[in-house]
Amino acid sequence: MEEYSMEDAVKEALSLVDPDRILELARGLISIPSVTGEERAVAHHARDVLHASGLQVELHGSEDRPIVVSTVNPEASPFLVFNGHLDTVPVADPEAWTRDPFDPVVEDGRLYGRGSCDMKASCAVIIHILEVLSRLGMDCAVGAQLVPDEERGGVHGTRLLLEEMKKGRLRRPDYVVIGEKSNLKVRIAERGSFRFSIRFRGRATHTAYARVEGVNAIAKAAKGVLALEKHIDKYHPWIGHPVLSVNAIRGGTVINQVPADCVIDIDRRLIIGETAETVAAEVKAALDEAGRGDPDWRWELEAERDEAGGYLYSPPSYTAPDTELVRAFYRAVPLATGAEPELFVEWAGGTDGRFYRYAGIQTVGFGPRGEHAHGPDEFVYIDSLIAQAKVYLAMVLELAGIQERPG
Repeated sequence: MEEYSMEDAVKEALSLVDPDRILELARGLISIPSVTGEERAVAHHARDVLHASGLQVELHGSEDRPIVVSTVNPEASPFLVFNGHLDTVPVADPEAWTRDPFDPVVEDGRLYGRGSCDMKASCAVIIHILEVLSRLGMDCAVGAQLVPDEERGGVHGTRLLLEEMKKGRLRRPDYVVIGEKSNLKVRIAERGSFRFSIRFRGRATHTAYARVEGVNAIAKAAKGVLALEKHIDKYHPWIGHPVLSVNAIRGGTVINQVPADCVIDIDRRLIIGETAETVAAEVKAALDEAGRGDPDWRWELEAERDEAGGYLYSPPSYTAPDTELVRAFYRAVPLATGAEPELFVEWAGGTDGRFYRYAGIQTVGFGPRGEHAHGPDEFVYIDSLIAQAKVYLAMVLELAGIQERPG
């Protein structure tokens, strides 16, 4: 038995990264339409690819929306999982595409196609990582969990997997990596989400009496929107600024009647340290100030509540910088790319990573660079996929520690 260094291990692992194989895998996934709710064909394709590479594969979830689970060295510890979603949003405007969204092409270092950036190309990297690790003698377990339903909340995907873990039907990982786009930056935190409505009350009457008897709820709502739709001057170094956006409005019934009600729907993204209760208090303060001196200023906050009466919302989540997984990424990035690691602190939506963090599992996001996710001519930068794969391998080696090479 001869001990070899981390640099030797990383060099050996990185030499096994095959850019052509990653592109082949990505093309195969992108070419299969898989709008949320219609993931069966692409999941079966991923299963077959993993089988053909000699890897063990299980399908969890429903028959129509299976979750693909595969693990290398499943009895070893620690246990690291790579998570990616196979569902995509629809091609809503096909005429806006300059290329066939399901016939992936490479141009100018970019791979085009629906789901290329979000996030089938990253799923291809995850599959390739398992292929490479199956040829290396790693003293840890490494798995892939390729899920449906991420684009619509994850109930039939990652959330279901966490329920399986609670029931003892699936091994709980020690660490999770989310392959969503992060521009090759380390994402340790995500904003939370609190969705609620404000109902403004008016007084209905004939239009002719609008200035005499009526109170126009739409006018009140307009004042409320202006009071709330502002940049929020808070900041957290791991997660950035919070966001409040008024995204829908419903008011009035017929054109010749002053509206008695107007409802605005609000999506508020929370940073670390905020809760639904603190947000509700801030909204109240802003609306109270906006309506100061107005005797007809009446409104109510409406939101779903839990059995105890608290607001239902998704809290912000994070994995602290001093945890093993984050430290492993911070060592892996320069080893694999020669670049210094950066934290991902940008305007971005949530990922399935929150479910793992809520369960107390160290979770980090790290993915490629790309553009136009959910839009026409979506693409991912191919060089970033190669860098992603190399960072993943170096990170696995960091977590596993140095193993003795068989003599």
